[in-house]
Amino acid sequence: MKKVLQVTLLLLTLLTQAQNTTIWNSKRDKIKIPFQMANNLIIVNVIFNGIHLKMIADTGASKSIIFSVPQNDSIEIKKAKLITISGPGINEKVQGYLSHQNQLQVGNYIDKNFEAIFVFDREINFVNRLGIPVNGILGSSFFKNYLVEIDYERRKIILHKTKKILRNTDRFDKTNVDFINERPYININSNLNSDEINLKLLFDTGLSDGLWLFENDNIKCGPQYIEDFLGKAISGDVYGKKSRVKSLAFKKNILENALVSYPVVSFFDKTNLAENRNGTLGGEVIKRFNWILDYESKIFYFVKNKFYDLPFNYNMSGIEVQHSGFQLVQEKVEQAFTTNVINVNKDVSAGNQSEFYKFELKPNFEIYALRKNSPAEKAGLLIGDVIVKINNKPSYKLTIQSVVDLFQSQEGKQITLLVERKGKYFTYKFQLEKVL
Repeated sequence: MKKVLQVTLLLLTLLTQAQNTTIWNSKRDKIKIPFQMANNLIIVNVIFNGIHLKMIADTGASKSIIFSVPQNDSIEIKKAKLITISGPGINEKVQGYLSHQNQLQVGNYIDKNFEAIFVFDREINFVNRLGIPVNGILGSSFFKNYLVEIDYERRKIILHKTKKILRNTDRFDKTNVDFINERPYININSNLNSDEINLKLLFDTGLSDGLWLFENDNIKCGPQYIEDFLGKAISGDVYGKKSRVKSLAFKKNILENALVSYPVVSFFDKTNLAENRNGTLGGEVIKRFNWILDYESKIFYFVKNKFYDLPFNYNMSGIEVQHSGFQLVQEKVEQAFTTNVINVNKDVSAGNQSEFYKFELKPNFEIYALRKNSPAEKAGLLIGDVIVKINNKPSYKLTIQSVVDLFQSQEGKQITLLVERKGKYFTYKFQLEKVL
Protein backbone atom coordinates (compact mmCIF):
# COMPACT_ATOMS: atom_id res chain seq x y z
CA MET A 1 0.00 0.00 0.00
CA LYS A 2 1.37 3.38 -0.99
CA LYS A 3 2.22 5.65 1.84
CA VAL A 4 0.20 8.86 1.83
CA LEU A 5 1.96 11.97 3.11
CA GLN A 6 0.29 15.20 4.16
CA VAL A 7 1.89 18.24 2.56
CA THR A 8 0.62 21.68 1.85
CA LEU A 9 0.67 23.91 -1.21
CA LEU A 10 1.33 27.50 -0.11
CA LEU A 11 1.88 25.90 3.30
CA LEU A 12 4.15 23.03 2.24
CA THR A 13 6.09 21.57 5.13
CA LEU A 14 7.90 18.52 3.79
CA LEU A 15 11.67 19.15 3.84
CA THR A 16 13.84 18.28 0.86
CA GLN A 17 16.05 15.29 1.61
CA ALA A 18 17.80 14.88 -1.72
CA GLN A 19 21.04 16.74 -2.40
CA ASN A 20 20.84 19.18 -5.31
CA THR A 21 23.23 18.61 -8.18
CA THR A 22 23.47 21.90 -10.07
CA ILE A 23 25.42 22.85 -13.18
CA TRP A 24 26.48 26.43 -13.90
CA ASN A 25 26.60 26.30 -17.70
CA SER A 26 28.07 29.76 -18.24
CA LYS A 27 31.57 31.25 -18.37
CA ARG A 28 30.30 34.35 -16.55
CA ASP A 29 29.54 34.59 -12.85
CA LYS A 30 25.91 35.49 -13.50
CA ILE A 31 23.08 33.98 -15.49
CA LYS A 32 20.29 36.22 -16.80
CA ILE A 33 16.83 34.73 -17.10
CA PRO A 34 14.14 36.84 -18.83
CA PHE A 35 10.58 36.56 -17.57
CA GLN A 36 7.05 37.56 -18.49
CA MET A 37 4.79 39.48 -16.13
CA ALA A 38 1.11 38.56 -15.89
CA ASN A 39 -1.11 39.82 -13.11
CA ASN A 40 2.01 40.67 -11.05
CA LEU A 41 3.35 37.10 -11.40
CA ILE A 42 6.82 36.16 -12.68
CA ILE A 43 6.63 33.53 -15.46
CA VAL A 44 9.83 31.90 -16.73
CA ASN A 45 10.57 29.43 -19.51
CA VAL A 46 12.11 26.18 -18.32
CA ILE A 47 13.02 22.78 -19.71
CA PHE A 48 11.81 20.05 -17.37
CA ASN A 49 12.88 16.48 -18.19
CA GLY A 50 13.32 17.58 -21.79
CA ILE A 51 9.91 19.30 -22.09
CA HIS A 52 9.54 23.07 -22.55
CA LEU A 53 7.27 24.53 -19.85
CA LYS A 54 6.26 27.90 -18.42
CA MET A 55 6.39 28.17 -14.63
CA ILE A 56 5.61 30.80 -12.00
CA ALA A 57 8.65 31.73 -9.89
CA ASP A 58 7.10 31.41 -6.44
CA THR A 59 9.08 32.19 -3.29
CA GLY A 60 6.02 31.29 -1.23
CA ALA A 61 5.99 27.60 -2.18
CA SER A 62 8.45 25.26 -0.52
CA LYS A 63 7.90 22.68 -3.27
CA SER A 64 7.80 23.00 -7.03
CA ILE A 65 4.64 21.77 -8.72
CA ILE A 66 3.87 20.59 -12.25
CA PHE A 67 0.16 20.57 -13.10
CA SER A 68 0.08 20.41 -16.89
CA VAL A 69 2.20 19.76 -19.98
CA PRO A 70 1.84 21.25 -23.46
CA GLN A 71 -0.66 19.55 -25.73
CA ASN A 72 0.68 16.43 -27.48
CA ASP A 73 3.63 16.26 -25.05
CA SER A 74 4.26 13.76 -22.27
CA ILE A 75 6.57 13.98 -19.29
CA GLU A 76 8.48 11.33 -17.37
CA ILE A 77 7.88 11.08 -13.62
CA LYS A 78 10.86 9.67 -11.70
CA LYS A 79 11.12 8.20 -8.18
CA ALA A 80 7.54 9.14 -7.27
CA LYS A 81 5.50 8.79 -4.07
CA LEU A 82 1.77 9.31 -3.85
CA ILE A 83 1.02 12.30 -1.61
CA THR A 84 -1.94 14.47 -0.63
CA ILE A 85 -1.85 18.24 -1.00
CA SER A 86 -4.09 20.54 1.01
CA GLY A 87 -4.34 24.29 0.71
CA PRO A 88 -6.60 27.34 0.78
CA GLY A 89 -9.86 27.03 -1.10
CA ILE A 90 -12.96 24.86 -0.63
CA ASN A 91 -11.28 22.80 2.12
CA GLU A 92 -10.52 19.78 -0.03
CA LYS A 93 -7.42 17.71 -0.69
CA VAL A 94 -5.67 16.97 -3.96
CA GLN A 95 -3.58 13.91 -4.79
CA GLY A 96 -0.24 14.15 -6.53
CA TYR A 97 3.17 12.51 -6.85
CA LEU A 98 6.34 13.72 -5.15
CA SER A 99 9.17 13.01 -7.57
CA HIS A 100 12.99 13.18 -7.30
CA GLN A 101 15.90 13.06 -9.77
CA ASN A 102 14.30 15.30 -12.37
CA GLN A 103 16.33 17.63 -14.56
CA LEU A 104 15.40 21.32 -14.60
CA GLN A 105 17.05 23.82 -16.92
CA VAL A 106 16.38 27.56 -16.61
CA GLY A 107 18.59 29.52 -18.97
CA ASN A 108 22.13 28.28 -18.39
CA TYR A 109 21.31 26.95 -14.93
CA ILE A 110 20.72 23.19 -14.63
CA ASP A 111 19.60 21.15 -11.64
CA LYS A 112 19.93 17.41 -12.27
CA ASN A 113 18.33 16.34 -9.02
CA PHE A 114 15.27 18.57 -8.95
CA GLU A 115 12.31 17.70 -6.77
CA ALA A 116 8.74 18.42 -7.85
CA ILE A 117 5.15 17.45 -7.17
CA PHE A 118 3.05 16.31 -10.12
CA VAL A 119 -0.67 17.06 -9.94
CA PHE A 120 -2.53 15.90 -13.05
CA ASP A 121 -5.78 14.48 -11.70
CA ARG A 122 -7.83 17.69 -11.70
CA GLU A 123 -8.34 20.87 -13.69
CA ILE A 124 -5.78 23.45 -12.63
CA ASN A 125 -5.80 25.85 -15.54
CA PHE A 126 -3.88 29.08 -14.97
CA VAL A 127 -4.02 29.91 -18.68
CA ASN A 128 -7.74 30.60 -18.27
CA ARG A 129 -7.04 33.30 -15.66
CA LEU A 130 -3.72 34.66 -16.96
CA GLY A 131 -4.02 34.21 -20.71
CA ILE A 132 -0.59 32.51 -20.67
CA PRO A 133 -0.19 28.69 -20.69
CA VAL A 134 1.43 28.22 -17.27
CA ASN A 135 2.41 24.62 -16.48
CA GLY A 136 3.65 24.82 -12.92
CA ILE A 137 5.29 26.59 -9.98
CA LEU A 138 9.01 26.97 -9.22
CA GLY A 139 9.36 26.76 -5.46
CA SER A 140 12.05 27.64 -2.94
CA SER A 141 14.73 25.19 -4.13
CA PHE A 142 15.20 27.37 -7.21
CA PHE A 143 16.10 30.41 -5.08
CA LYS A 144 18.30 29.02 -2.33
CA ASN A 145 21.51 27.89 -4.07
CA TYR A 146 22.74 31.28 -5.34
CA LEU A 147 22.13 34.98 -4.88
CA VAL A 148 18.95 35.74 -6.82
CA GLU A 149 18.39 39.23 -8.20
CA ILE A 150 14.85 40.08 -9.33
CA ASP A 151 14.81 43.11 -11.63
CA TYR A 152 11.16 43.94 -12.26
CA GLU A 153 12.04 46.93 -14.47
CA ARG A 154 14.05 44.89 -16.97
CA ARG A 155 11.99 41.75 -16.34
CA LYS A 156 14.99 39.60 -15.57
CA ILE A 157 15.96 37.16 -12.85
CA ILE A 158 19.75 37.14 -12.46
CA LEU A 159 21.51 34.30 -10.68
CA HIS A 160 24.85 35.33 -9.14
CA LYS A 161 27.55 32.72 -8.59
CA THR A 162 29.46 34.98 -6.20
CA LYS A 163 28.45 37.75 -3.82
CA LYS A 164 30.34 40.52 -5.62
CA ILE A 165 27.07 42.31 -6.40
CA LEU A 166 26.65 43.01 -2.68
CA ARG A 167 29.57 45.46 -2.89
CA ASN A 168 27.29 47.78 -4.89
CA THR A 169 24.23 47.86 -2.66
CA ASP A 170 24.67 51.35 -1.20
CA ARG A 171 21.31 52.37 -2.70
CA PHE A 172 19.59 49.32 -1.27
CA ASP A 173 17.86 48.83 2.03
CA LYS A 174 17.96 45.40 3.60
CA THR A 175 15.83 43.30 5.87
CA ASN A 176 16.47 40.16 7.86
CA VAL A 177 14.54 37.08 6.80
CA ASP A 178 13.25 34.16 8.81
CA PHE A 179 12.94 30.81 7.05
CA ILE A 180 10.25 28.43 8.23
CA ASN A 181 9.79 25.19 6.30
CA GLU A 182 11.97 26.63 3.52
CA ARG A 183 9.78 29.71 3.01
CA PRO A 184 10.90 33.33 3.66
CA TYR A 185 9.18 35.63 6.17
CA ILE A 186 9.88 39.34 6.62
CA ASN A 187 8.64 41.93 9.11
CA ILE A 188 7.23 45.29 8.07
CA ASN A 189 5.51 48.10 9.96
CA SER A 190 1.99 49.11 8.98
CA ASN A 191 -0.76 51.50 9.93
CA LEU A 192 -4.09 49.68 10.08
CA ASN A 193 -7.12 51.79 10.98
CA SER A 194 -4.81 54.30 12.74
CA ASP A 195 -3.15 51.50 14.72
CA GLU A 196 0.57 50.92 14.28
CA ILE A 197 1.39 47.24 14.08
CA ASN A 198 4.38 45.13 13.07
CA LEU A 199 3.45 42.40 10.59
CA LYS A 200 5.15 39.06 10.03
CA LEU A 201 4.48 38.22 6.38
CA LEU A 202 5.30 35.39 4.01
CA PHE A 203 7.33 36.85 1.11
CA ASP A 204 5.40 35.38 -1.81
CA THR A 205 6.10 36.25 -5.45
CA GLY A 206 3.42 33.69 -6.35
CA LEU A 207 0.59 35.85 -4.98
CA SER A 208 -0.87 38.43 -7.38
CA ASP A 209 -2.33 40.70 -4.69
CA GLY A 210 -0.08 42.99 -2.70
CA LEU A 211 -1.12 42.10 0.83
CA TRP A 212 -3.23 39.43 2.54
CA LEU A 213 -3.86 39.65 6.27
CA PHE A 214 -5.47 37.19 8.66
CA GLU A 215 -8.02 38.81 10.94
CA ASN A 216 -7.61 38.28 14.69
CA ASP A 217 -7.96 40.25 17.93
CA ASN A 218 -5.28 42.74 16.82
CA ILE A 219 -5.86 42.81 13.07
CA LYS A 220 -9.32 43.83 11.91
CA CYS A 221 -10.66 44.89 8.54
CA GLY A 222 -11.84 48.51 8.59
CA PRO A 223 -15.49 49.51 8.12
CA GLN A 224 -15.02 50.28 4.42
CA TYR A 225 -14.57 47.09 2.39
CA ILE A 226 -16.05 44.94 -0.36
CA GLU A 227 -16.65 41.20 -0.40
CA ASP A 228 -14.67 39.88 -3.35
CA PHE A 229 -13.11 36.96 -5.18
CA LEU A 230 -9.45 36.98 -4.12
CA GLY A 231 -7.84 34.32 -6.26
CA LYS A 232 -7.39 30.76 -7.36
CA ALA A 233 -5.50 28.15 -5.33
CA ILE A 234 -4.67 24.57 -6.26
CA SER A 235 -7.64 23.29 -4.28
CA GLY A 236 -10.19 25.96 -5.16
CA ASP A 237 -11.26 29.59 -5.24
CA VAL A 238 -10.50 31.96 -2.35
CA TYR A 239 -12.93 34.67 -1.23
CA GLY A 240 -12.77 37.41 1.39
CA LYS A 241 -12.81 41.14 2.08
CA LYS A 242 -10.87 43.79 0.18
CA SER A 243 -10.00 47.11 1.83
CA ARG A 244 -7.07 49.52 2.27
CA VAL A 245 -4.34 50.14 4.82
CA LYS A 246 -3.09 53.63 5.60
CA SER A 247 0.55 52.75 5.10
CA LEU A 248 3.19 50.05 4.78
CA ALA A 249 6.77 50.88 5.76
CA PHE A 250 9.80 49.30 4.09
CA LYS A 251 12.53 51.03 6.07
CA LYS A 252 12.43 54.62 4.74
CA ASN A 253 10.02 53.73 1.92
CA ILE A 254 6.37 54.35 2.83
CA LEU A 255 3.59 52.96 0.62
CA GLU A 256 0.30 54.72 1.32
CA ASN A 257 -3.29 53.63 0.79
CA ALA A 258 -2.28 50.14 -0.29
CA LEU A 259 -4.93 47.53 -1.01
CA VAL A 260 -5.29 44.70 1.50
CA SER A 261 -7.32 41.51 1.32
CA TYR A 262 -8.62 39.52 4.28
CA PRO A 263 -9.24 35.94 3.10
CA VAL A 264 -11.96 33.95 4.80
CA VAL A 265 -10.22 32.17 7.66
CA SER A 266 -11.92 28.85 6.90
CA PHE A 267 -9.87 28.63 3.69
CA PHE A 268 -6.70 28.06 5.74
CA ASP A 269 -5.63 25.23 7.99
CA LYS A 270 -4.52 27.15 11.08
CA THR A 271 -2.47 24.21 12.33
CA ASN A 272 -0.12 24.63 9.36
CA LEU A 273 0.36 28.41 9.67
CA ALA A 274 3.78 29.58 10.84
CA GLU A 275 3.74 30.85 14.41
CA ASN A 276 2.79 34.54 14.66
CA ARG A 277 2.31 34.82 10.91
CA ASN A 278 -0.01 37.72 10.08
CA GLY A 279 -0.41 37.20 6.35
CA THR A 280 1.34 37.37 2.98
CA LEU A 281 3.21 40.02 1.02
CA GLY A 282 2.53 39.54 -2.71
CA GLY A 283 3.40 40.71 -6.18
CA GLU A 284 1.43 43.96 -6.29
CA VAL A 285 3.73 45.31 -3.54
CA ILE A 286 6.90 43.29 -4.22
CA LYS A 287 7.07 44.45 -7.87
CA ARG A 288 7.56 48.07 -6.71
CA PHE A 289 11.12 47.19 -5.68
CA ASN A 290 14.05 45.39 -7.26
CA TRP A 291 15.37 42.65 -4.99
CA ILE A 292 18.49 40.67 -4.17
CA LEU A 293 17.60 37.51 -2.28
CA ASP A 294 20.41 36.07 -0.16
CA TYR A 295 18.97 32.87 1.27
CA GLU A 296 22.30 31.76 2.72
CA SER A 297 22.78 34.91 4.83
CA LYS A 298 19.04 35.30 5.48
CA ILE A 299 19.02 38.87 4.15
CA PHE A 300 16.92 40.42 1.37
CA TYR A 301 18.10 43.68 -0.26
CA PHE A 302 15.62 46.00 -1.99
CA VAL A 303 15.48 49.34 -3.79
CA LYS A 304 12.42 51.07 -5.19
CA ASN A 305 11.93 51.08 -8.96
CA LYS A 306 9.75 52.82 -11.56
CA PHE A 307 6.64 50.94 -10.37
CA TYR A 308 6.94 52.34 -6.85
CA ASP A 309 4.56 55.28 -7.33
CA LEU A 310 1.88 53.41 -9.26
CA PRO A 311 -1.56 53.73 -7.64
CA PHE A 312 -3.06 50.69 -5.98
CA ASN A 313 -5.94 50.04 -8.36
CA TYR A 314 -8.54 47.32 -8.23
CA ASN A 315 -11.28 45.94 -10.48
CA MET A 316 -14.11 48.48 -10.30
CA SER A 317 -16.45 46.52 -12.59
CA GLY A 318 -16.94 43.49 -10.34
CA ILE A 319 -16.26 41.12 -13.25
CA GLU A 320 -13.59 38.41 -13.24
CA VAL A 321 -12.93 36.99 -16.70
CA GLN A 322 -11.24 33.86 -17.95
CA HIS A 323 -10.62 32.11 -21.24
CA SER A 324 -13.28 29.50 -21.96
CA GLY A 325 -13.27 27.65 -25.25
CA PHE A 326 -12.46 29.09 -28.66
CA GLN A 327 -14.10 30.88 -31.56
CA LEU A 328 -13.17 30.71 -35.24
CA VAL A 329 -12.29 34.24 -36.35
CA GLN A 330 -12.13 35.40 -39.96
CA GLU A 331 -9.70 38.24 -40.64
CA LYS A 332 -9.00 39.97 -43.94
CA VAL A 333 -5.36 40.13 -45.09
CA GLU A 334 -3.99 42.61 -47.60
CA GLN A 335 -1.57 40.24 -49.30
CA ALA A 336 -1.42 36.48 -49.08
CA PHE A 337 1.96 34.84 -49.49
CA THR A 338 1.23 31.74 -47.42
CA THR A 339 -1.19 28.85 -47.70
CA ASN A 340 -3.16 29.50 -44.52
CA VAL A 341 -5.49 31.97 -46.25
CA ILE A 342 -8.58 31.58 -48.42
CA ASN A 343 -9.34 33.52 -51.59
CA VAL A 344 -13.08 34.25 -51.46
CA ASN A 345 -13.37 35.99 -54.85
CA LYS A 346 -11.46 34.83 -57.90
CA ASP A 347 -13.60 36.68 -60.47
CA VAL A 348 -10.89 39.17 -61.32
CA SER A 349 -12.01 39.27 -64.98
CA ALA A 350 -15.09 41.23 -63.90
CA GLY A 351 -12.89 43.91 -62.40
CA ASN A 352 -13.32 42.66 -58.86
CA GLN A 353 -10.23 42.55 -56.71
CA SER A 354 -9.59 39.26 -54.96
CA GLU A 355 -10.03 39.28 -51.19
CA PHE A 356 -8.04 37.00 -48.94
CA TYR A 357 -8.99 35.92 -45.44
CA LYS A 358 -7.27 33.94 -42.77
CA PHE A 359 -9.08 31.91 -40.15
CA GLU A 360 -7.72 31.49 -36.64
CA LEU A 361 -8.96 30.03 -33.38
CA LYS A 362 -9.15 32.75 -30.74
CA PRO A 363 -10.08 32.26 -27.06
CA ASN A 364 -13.46 33.30 -25.71
CA PHE A 365 -13.77 35.47 -22.62
CA GLU A 366 -16.20 34.22 -20.01
CA ILE A 367 -17.39 35.79 -16.76
CA TYR A 368 -16.44 33.29 -14.05
CA ALA A 369 -16.95 35.46 -10.95
CA LEU A 370 -19.14 38.47 -10.25
CA ARG A 371 -18.89 40.65 -7.17
CA LYS A 372 -22.15 41.14 -5.33
CA ASN A 373 -23.67 44.63 -5.71
CA SER A 374 -21.00 45.58 -8.24
CA PRO A 375 -21.81 47.77 -11.27
CA ALA A 376 -21.71 44.71 -13.55
CA GLU A 377 -24.08 42.69 -11.38
CA LYS A 378 -26.49 45.61 -11.02
CA ALA A 379 -26.49 45.98 -14.82
CA GLY A 380 -27.72 42.39 -15.20
CA LEU A 381 -24.62 40.45 -16.22
CA LEU A 382 -24.39 36.82 -15.08
CA ILE A 383 -21.68 34.27 -14.37
CA GLY A 384 -21.18 32.21 -17.53
CA ASP A 385 -21.86 35.07 -19.95
CA VAL A 386 -19.45 34.98 -22.91
CA ILE A 387 -18.12 38.43 -23.76
CA VAL A 388 -18.30 39.17 -27.48
CA LYS A 389 -17.35 42.88 -27.46
CA ILE A 390 -16.08 45.39 -24.93
CA ASN A 391 -16.73 49.03 -25.81
CA ASN A 392 -17.40 47.91 -29.39
CA LYS A 393 -14.03 46.14 -29.69
CA PRO A 394 -14.14 42.39 -30.44
CA SER A 395 -12.97 40.43 -27.42
CA TYR A 396 -10.62 38.29 -29.54
CA LYS A 397 -8.51 41.41 -30.13
CA LEU A 398 -7.97 41.82 -26.38
CA THR A 399 -5.88 40.04 -23.79
CA ILE A 400 -6.89 39.20 -20.25
CA GLN A 401 -4.34 41.75 -19.00
CA SER A 402 -5.83 44.50 -21.21
CA VAL A 403 -9.32 43.69 -19.89
CA VAL A 404 -8.03 43.84 -16.29
CA ASP A 405 -6.35 47.18 -17.03
CA LEU A 406 -9.58 48.56 -18.49
CA PHE A 407 -11.66 47.55 -15.47
CA GLN A 408 -9.09 49.23 -13.19
CA SER A 409 -8.67 52.34 -15.31
CA GLN A 410 -10.88 55.27 -14.27
CA GLU A 411 -13.83 55.83 -11.98
CA GLY A 412 -16.94 56.74 -13.98
CA LYS A 413 -15.67 55.23 -17.22
CA GLN A 414 -18.51 53.87 -19.35
CA ILE A 415 -18.31 50.16 -20.15
CA THR A 416 -20.49 48.54 -22.80
CA LEU A 417 -20.50 44.75 -23.07
CA LEU A 418 -22.05 42.60 -25.77
CA VAL A 419 -22.43 39.09 -24.35
CA GLU A 420 -23.71 35.76 -25.58
CA ARG A 421 -25.96 33.84 -23.21
CA LYS A 422 -27.49 30.51 -24.22
CA GLY A 423 -27.34 31.38 -27.90
CA LYS A 424 -28.80 34.88 -27.54
CA TYR A 425 -27.02 38.24 -27.53
CA PHE A 426 -27.49 40.97 -24.95
CA THR A 427 -25.94 44.43 -24.47
CA TYR A 428 -25.23 45.81 -20.99
CA LYS A 429 -23.90 49.19 -19.94
CA PHE A 430 -22.47 50.36 -16.63
CA GLN A 431 -19.93 52.77 -15.19
CA LEU A 432 -16.84 51.86 -13.18
CA GLU A 433 -17.46 52.65 -9.54
CA LYS A 434 -14.72 53.29 -6.99
CA VAL A 435 -15.91 52.03 -3.61
CA LEU A 436 -12.52 51.88 -1.86
